[in-house]
Amino acid sequence: MLEIQELTKRYGETVAVDGLTCTFEPGRVTGFLGPNGAGKTTTMLVALALQRATAGRVRVNGRDFAGCASPMREVGALLDAQAVHPNRSARAHLSALAASNRLPRQRVAEVLDRVGLAEVAGRRAGTYSLGMKQRLGIAAALLGDPGVLLLDEPINGLDPTGIAWARGLMRELAGEGRTVVLSSHLMSEMELTADHLVVIGRGRLIADTSLAAFLDGASPAELLVRVDAVGFARALRAAGAVVRERPDGALLVGGLEAAAVGRIALAEQVVITELSSRRGSLEDVFMSATADAVEYGSPR
Repeated sequence: MLEIQELTKRYGETVAVDGLTCTFEPGRVTGFLGPNGAGKTTTMLVALALQRATAGRVRVNGRDFAGCASPMREVGALLDAQAVHPNRSARAHLSALAASNRLPRQRVAEVLDRVGLAEVAGRRAGTYSLGMKQRLGIAAALLGDPGVLLLDEPINGLDPTGIAWARGLMRELAGEGRTVVLSSHLMSEMELTADHLVVIGRGRLIADTSLAAFLDGASPAELLVRVDAVGFARALRAAGAVVRERPDGALLVGGLEAAAVGRIALAEQVVITELSSRRGSLEDVFMSATADAVEYGSPR
């Protein structure tokens, strides 16, 4: 478990994190979201004791992480996949980390196998693609078999197969009872991976809720309706619906249940060719929730 309590971090006059309180629970993937400059990276750096908090505290499994005798056994982190010496092999890189943290040597082979790099473990990291370096960074995070994982943009550079693999791995790690914190700007992938969301803006908490509640609470569902007749929108509006007509002829209908649309179609003797529920994507909801916290926005 990762607990953040009234965390504040200032750089001179700039407040990067402002009284942030939230908890990342074990057994689930928590998406840690926010626009650029929201304070996500700063929060993770303080959590890893790489920076000192101005005020507040971060606790890992009920205790302060700073001064931990074996930090990689407590928290595994991927902050920068490029942070590896290009002339070292993947095996040498992980072996050095294991030795410096007094970790069993066999863990190197185990994590290389888990991330799919066993066959190329002897190659220099400088020859790796970005996706392969991401896998190596994940292997390093897993090296100490930690209960808490902080992963910043772990799927950046992965191909579609790699993204699907990473998604499955995150779910698997959470299923093992670990606390998995996933920071990413790829909202479509976050929607498929996360159970829970912590959303911040300008260093402050915006939302700490399940993915489903975040979507349902901020994005009323609409119905996508296709019919084989013109003028059906008029009948729907007469029944109190809010109707938007798309260029392809489909209707986006709000304010009515599917059954009510069906009854209106029956009364109008109209054949419905498609009737499905639509809701805003995570990207849509995120953009709306963080609109006032964007550091640099385009003019409207």
